Amino acid sequence: MLLNYFYPELENQWTVDNKGSFYRNYNHDILALYMDEGRVDLARDGFLKLLPEGLLTGETNVRGKDAAEKLKEVERRMHLLREAFLPLDTFAFHRRLRVERQLSELLNDKMEYLLKEYFGFDLDAEKNPYVRQLAVLLPFAKSWRGNLGMLRNLLSVIFACEVKMTQHMYSDSDTTKHRLPLVRYDLLIKGLDAAAYRKMRADVLKVADFFTEWFIPMDMVCQIYVKEYHHPQNLNNRLVLNYNSEVEQHI
Repeated sequence: MLLNYFYPELENQWTVDNKGSFYRNYNHDILALYMDEGRVDLARDGFLKLLPEGLLTGETNVRGKDAAEKLKEVERRMHLLREAFLPLDTFAFHRRLRVERQLSELLNDKMEYLLKEYFGFDLDAEKNPYVRQLAVLLPFAKSWRGNLGMLRNLLSVIFACEVKMTQHMYSDSDTTKHRLPLVRYDLLIKGLDAAAYRKMRADVLKVADFFTEWFIPMDMVCQIYVKEYHHPQNLNNRLVLNYNSEVEQHI
């Protein structure tokens, strides 16, 4: 679903490497994504897993004096077999992507109705372009709520920039004894002038409200800020601060 949503133009270009369902016990479905190679590593079993291991690798007894050599030979055979089955795994993966895309298209045709009926969200009335992109992910809000790292990656894709995430404790006064956990996302965007910053800041405030309502736990505070990302400017060997620079004092 994520690959179809973020990279629809690459549907028939991915090469898949199924690492095995063992990794699903403690990792995400997508183990790694290599954009330069067009390859995705999945925590899934491929066609090779369907066949008896002994039928493909022959003798698997690695005991004895030459156990190390036997083990290397088994690993070499398995590597060759995985490469041999790679086209079949990739073909099956493309078919699943195609089915997912067709389901997404059917869902998008009814998206406005579903969001309004089940989530009370009027997609047609929403003018913020970033909130509109996030709104189509509301059916997954329940499973994604509180996954702060995934939400950082989501902001990075939506705003096409690097996103820095920090976690602190929040209080609206300095005297309170009880503080709430806080997550802060800094959008590091290049080439912003003052007018562009104000426009982006207004859009980001609405995104922060949307995140707080749907994706952030109710006992956590979420803040999203826009930061211009560039190398520090120097004038006569003195650092020049821009309009949204922050100065930290370390004692």
